[in-house]
Amino acid sequence: MKLVKKLLFINWKSKIIIVFICLLLNSYSNLTLGDESFKLNDIPVQCEKSLEWYIDNPEYKGEYTRVFEYCKKYAKDVSPKGFEVNPILSDYGSMSGVNTRPRDNIHQGIDIIGSDSQPVIAIADGKVLETTVEDCWGATMIVDHGESIDGKKLITIYGHLGEFLVNENDYVKRGEIIAKLPKKIKYRCMARVRHLHLQIGQQYCKKEEKDNWGCKYFIKDFYRSLNPHNYWADGPNNISCFEENKNFVKGVITYPFACKKTMK
Repeated sequence: MKLVKKLLFINWKSKIIIVFICLLLNSYSNLTLGDESFKLNDIPVQCEKSLEWYIDNPEYKGEYTRVFEYCKKYAKDVSPKGFEVNPILSDYGSMSGVNTRPRDNIHQGIDIIGSDSQPVIAIADGKVLETTVEDCWGATMIVDHGESIDGKKLITIYGHLGEFLVNENDYVKRGEIIAKLPKKIKYRCMARVRHLHLQIGQQYCKKEEKDNWGCKYFIKDFYRSLNPHNYWADGPNNISCFEENKNFVKGVITYPFACKKTMK
C-alpha cells in the first residue's frame, strides 16, 4: 500500500514537471519564431507591428486608432504568386503618407511597413555610397546599383533604417542583408510608423554638396525620381522576389525584404 502511494506521488510530481516543461517549450517557441510566426502579407498584423511607437506613447491612443484603421484599409498586399511579402502602405505617386496625412509633393518612392529589426536586403548588386544618420530621416543608406535595363542610373535611397550592416564603399550583392529596420522610431520623417522608404534617383549628392540647393535629401533629382515598379526583374509592375539560385539580368531590381514561399 505504501509502495502504491509512493508511485502515485511520483506520478503526480511527474505530471507537474511535464506541464512545466511544456510551458517552457511553448514560451521558447514563441520567442524563436518571432516574425516568422505570421504571414508577411497579413496586413492587420503588419500594421500593428509597424505602429509599435504608440506602445511607448499611450497618450496618443486616438491617433493610433486612426492610423491603424487607415493602415488596414490602404496597405496593399503586393505578394507575387507563390510568395508572401511585406505590404506597401504609401506607394510611388501617392499623395498620402504612411500616417494618413497629405503630402506636399507626389511620393517619389515606395514605403514598405515592417517589424522590429527586420532585415533589409539589397535590390541589386552595387556599391554603398553613403551611410548616414540624417536629422529627420534617421539612419539612411545610399547605394549605386549601376545602370537600369533602359540605361538610367539606379542611385537608391534606403531610408528610415535602424542599423547598418555594411559600410561606405562596400560592394554588396543582390539579396545580401545590408541593414535592419529600427527597433524604435525616433525621427520625425519616420512619421511614427516603422517602414522602409525606397527611392531611386540618378544623381547622387556628394557630401560636399549637401548644403547646396537641391541636395538636401541625398539625390539631386529627389522630386524627379524613377518609379521602382518599372524595374522589377519579372517585368514592370510585377513585384519580384530574390531567390538564391535564380539568375537575374543586370539593371533590374528585386524586393528589399526577403520573401516567404507559400505552401503549395
